[in-house]
Amino acid sequence: MNKLQQQLENKKYLIMGILNFTPDSFSDGGDFYNVETAILQIESMIKDGANIIDIGCESTRPGATKITVEEEISRLGRILPEVRRTFPNVLLSIDTYKKKVADFALQNGVDIINDVYGAKNNDMAEIAVKYNAPIIIMHNESVSEGREINDVISSLKESIDICLEKGVPRENIIIDPGIGFNKNVDNNIAITKNLEDLAQLGFTILYAASRKRTVDYILGGSSLPKDRDVVSAALSLEAIRKGASIVRMHNVKIMYEMLATYKTINK
Repeated sequence: MNKLQQQLENKKYLIMGILNFTPDSFSDGGDFYNVETAILQIESMIKDGANIIDIGCESTRPGATKITVEEEISRLGRILPEVRRTFPNVLLSIDTYKKKVADFALQNGVDIINDVYGAKNNDMAEIAVKYNAPIIIMHNESVSEGREINDVISSLKESIDICLEKGVPRENIIIDPGIGFNKNVDNNIAITKNLEDLAQLGFTILYAASRKRTVDYILGGSSLPKDRDVVSAALSLEAIRKGASIVRMHNVKIMYEMLATYKTINK
């Protein structure tokens, strides 16, 4: 049993805190693109209840500038040793779709791969096998109206098969429906409403809607990303009710308090 499985066994639901070590993130605009402020942010998220810290060194927002493997590794190399030294026991994941970046990360203390391209066409499953590491495979394709969850399931089955054929153990595979990636607001709502169908696959589900534009649709207007945290947590709690076990959040404190309330009521 790996460390992630142990956490899930003990707590049932986990909060993944987000650290964008980039100058151009949609959610925080480079607020933590500095080692000192990044460390303070991780410390704050852990204090607020984060079980996993997801580190991303390249923005995946629409229209973001792509960076080279070398630049991404360079950024990660600036922050990762200090993170692991300061927080030796916290679970770390690497948000990347580049095989060499994932290899560098896991070689230097990261525990989990978080791949926004679902292990398709990037040999990411090989790195998961090499380090016997959990891998999050995300759906990153368009879906048909009225068939959203079915399309997600079909595509994620392909990703799952890729991982299994490469030798990734079933228990190391986490699936993510990819809220906001190549999907419109109606798609995102439909997927969330029907998440139980995805749970039928029998894999741990990660849900990541934090600060995404779907929140603006729910609120009926336009808001800054940092003003979307309450609705983000509400969406994530609904996902937990429908089968998710891990929720990826910018504002860990709000999610922790909402989840604590849910656990108390549903003991």
